[in-house]
Amino acid sequence: MDRKTFKALSLALAIGAAGFAVTTASADEGRFYIAPGVQWMDFDSDRQSRDETGYNLGIGYGLSENLSTELTYSRISMNTLAGRDRLRSIRLDLLYKFDNQIGSLSPYFVGGLGDADLNAGKDTTLNVGAGFSYRLNDIAEWRTAARTFYGIADRTFDLGIETGMVFHLGSAAPATRVEPSAAAPAAAPAPAPAVAAVADADGDGVPDSRDACPDTPRNYAVDERGCPIMMNEVARIDLTVQFDFDQSVVKPEFFEDIRRVADFLTANDNVVAVVEGHTDSAGTDAYNQSLSERRAAAVRQVLIERFGVSAARVSSVGYGESRPVTSNESAEGRAQNRRVVGSMTATMQRPQLRN
Repeated sequence: MDRKTFKALSLALAIGAAGFAVTTASADEGRFYIAPGVQWMDFDSDRQSRDETGYNLGIGYGLSENLSTELTYSRISMNTLAGRDRLRSIRLDLLYKFDNQIGSLSPYFVGGLGDADLNAGKDTTLNVGAGFSYRLNDIAEWRTAARTFYGIADRTFDLGIETGMVFHLGSAAPATRVEPSAAAPAAAPAPAPAVAAVADADGDGVPDSRDACPDTPRNYAVDERGCPIMMNEVARIDLTVQFDFDQSVVKPEFFEDIRRVADFLTANDNVVAVVEGHTDSAGTDAYNQSLSERRAAAVRQVLIERFGVSAARVSSVGYGESRPVTSNESAEGRAQNRRVVGSMTATMQRPQLRN
């Protein structure tokens, strides 16, 4: 197998591996990012150069949840048979991240067009590759990829492996707010009967002579003073955030559920939230207690730092493995027990309506 065939086969295997999966997503649409990193190059034998390592710096923008565009500058010093050389290149790429996950890694494809500058001259290059990324938090992620670079004029194939960090700027666009559902109201009592031939301007059944609340809307139920009858209504919201084995990083797929809790707290400023962390039975009691506390604290920080909830209104507590929701005898049961949960209620008043 010649060297060019080996490079093409290596890239094909990397691309093929990116196709298996389950599900994940990150909210990066409309956000700029910077991507510093290092790059190792295995140059085509026609360049008569050894393998070399250099650096690159990219600036990108999220076009959608999955697609982004990136402008990257690279520089690599080279030792060739003709002496010292250097490769400087600039390229414009499109990156497509799949709604899939392999363990904690998210696969993506990348490809683009660039300009390579060597002492021997310039060349236009095409590149295609595949890689994986690991999300650390809402701002930072690590990624690595393998690419093949084809020089159109020189007809060369170079293999590159790059790795580095991505730092997302700004915040993800907020999703549409959905109000929590309220408990069904009790049946309204029958309104006070109107007195015949007595003035009742607002038509609530209470004569104007003893109506303490004039101009009451006609569809409101009123008391004997002509004032709206207020009723208590209880609203409730529950939160469950699942975690990977031995992990305390909140996965982006749960950000929407956490945002709804933040909206509930914003609408009900007298409510204080408590989030509870739990683990499965793997590991020692002491380690699981610490892990459950870290998980609960991570969800609390998302509420505070990402969604602006006051730190004084959110507390966290860990219960280790002591409160499983199901048996730890199966993998499915252990996955359900690796969680952070919380339940919040608020009591509010609204006018009772006539039947």
